[in-house]
Amino acid sequence: MVNEVVAVLVSFSFIPILTRKRIKFNHILLIVAAILALSSGISYKAFGQAVLNVFSNTSSITTILTVLMVGILGGLMKHYKILDVVVDTLMELINDSKKILMIIPAIMGLLVIPGGALLSAPFVNNIGEDIKLSPARRAAINLVFRHIAMFILPYSTSLLIVTAEMPNLNIFKLIGMNLLFLLFLVNLGYYFFIRDIKVEDTPKDKDVWKSLLNILLYTSPIYVPIVIYAITGWPFYITLIASVFMVYLLGDKKDFAKRTLKSINWNIVLTVVIIFIIKEIILNMEGLLGIFNNMLNVNNSMLFIMLVFFISSFFFGYITGNQTAALAIILPMLSQLNAGGNLLYLYVFITFIASFFGYFFSPLHLCQVFTLEYMRVNTAELYREYKFYLPSLFVAALISFLIFGF
Repeated sequence: MVNEVVAVLVSFSFIPILTRKRIKFNHILLIVAAILALSSGISYKAFGQAVLNVFSNTSSITTILTVLMVGILGGLMKHYKILDVVVDTLMELINDSKKILMIIPAIMGLLVIPGGALLSAPFVNNIGEDIKLSPARRAAINLVFRHIAMFILPYSTSLLIVTAEMPNLNIFKLIGMNLLFLLFLVNLGYYFFIRDIKVEDTPKDKDVWKSLLNILLYTSPIYVPIVIYAITGWPFYITLIASVFMVYLLGDKKDFAKRTLKSINWNIVLTVVIIFIIKEIILNMEGLLGIFNNMLNVNNSMLFIMLVFFISSFFFGYITGNQTAALAIILPMLSQLNAGGNLLYLYVFITFIASFFGYFFSPLHLCQVFTLEYMRVNTAELYREYKFYLPSLFVAALISFLIFGF
């Protein structure tokens, strides 16, 4: 039992060490998976079966194929500057720099790619510079509003992991729960980072209906697969084909087939595969799962269980700087509980939000690393911007948990 706990802690402690060496995150996870397999005492046969399970499990395959398609969509939309058109149109339409500062990162967040905050950083940096915002404030704005989509986009990597681990869960119900926390996140972000900005915006000539039509048209690759899914129930990796077709219609069509192949993000696909392998290894660690179950059996009150899930999810989110990795570790343990109905949704919601906390405020968070590098801000300066935002967001999370708990 103790050996397995030590194996997990030692294995994942390599993530912050190896991250400093500028090694790709999927390679780091591969090393972690190897160390975890060796140190946990799992047999070669069991390890081989764990790998085999990833490629024989329908939920895992569906998630991997969806991540593959999302990578293609993100690459194509970036190459053909689809969202750039949306951003340019919004800047023509909205006569308010404060709103633009929130909207641009949120729009760019629809491209579900690792370190995607770097796409919105130039826009936020330029606008922030014009209205005399400090670089640390610009960085905070970019990071806070960049992550809105991951709570509500059904094919965001984090929600896909939840779907794969909990196939019987209605993902749209979880998204509905996420919306409450998201409401807090957006309003607190506005209050602490946007509200006190003083700007004098000049009126712009604009054709409102034409601008709205452009926005509706150029964001269609994002919402079309969700609409098709809602109507047909087909897997997202199939409905996303419609998104790719929409990009074909909206782009210049030059070298489209070649560009589609180049847009496959093998790094993120490999990351998801390794995360699933780590999950299968953990499911083979009976001692670790036993400790977790015994801990919950000592005190099976809802508040105690909520606390256990929050702390463990936050911890793994923080040390990995990756929410999907944290979810892959915690959700298998959660699945061992006999929780059902609304209680199961509550525990998954807590796990999702807590892992987001750990990931978002981790110094290993790729979006944070790239944003700080681009805006030439150090971590201490950014965290000073968060001094009131972080505790307020924590209180908001607690309120959300209690509302759904009762």
